[in-house]
Amino acid sequence: MRNVIKSILAAACGALLLSANVSAAIIETKTECKNNSCSNFKVGMYRVKNTVAMNVLLEKSKGDRVYIKLMNSNGVVMHEEVVGKSFEKYGRKFNFQDVEDGNYTLEISDENEKIVKNINLKTNEVTEIQSRSLVAMN
Repeated sequence: MRNVIKSILAAACGALLLSANVSAAIIETKTECKNNSCSNFKVGMYRVKNTVAMNVLLEKSKGDRVYIKLMNSNGVVMHEEVVGKSFEKYGRKFNFQDVEDGNYTLEISDENEKIVKNINLKTNEVTEIQSRSLVAMN
């Protein structure tokens, strides 16, 4: 009798597993913009003289949200914020005084597009890495 009950329960569990609708979330990739300009927003970034701080300036269409995310080289999010729909211009100073040397990534995006900035921090110096660079060594 116990074997029959176990068999019925196993068959019921198997039927439930087979009938379950398995669906994966669709991951939408955002188009990466060139020349610091997307269709709905533009970005400017520069180093504050004699400091290890970077100013990020954002100009966007009113009514759109823009997301700002700063990540370290391991992909760990160090700072994240949303620029609200009511703003057309926005500025943020990122101070790298208390962080370790290394490479950081600043991603600025809306729903469809993104601008990615790479930042290289060396002791007492912070610079934006150009998208194309050539290093020659003898």
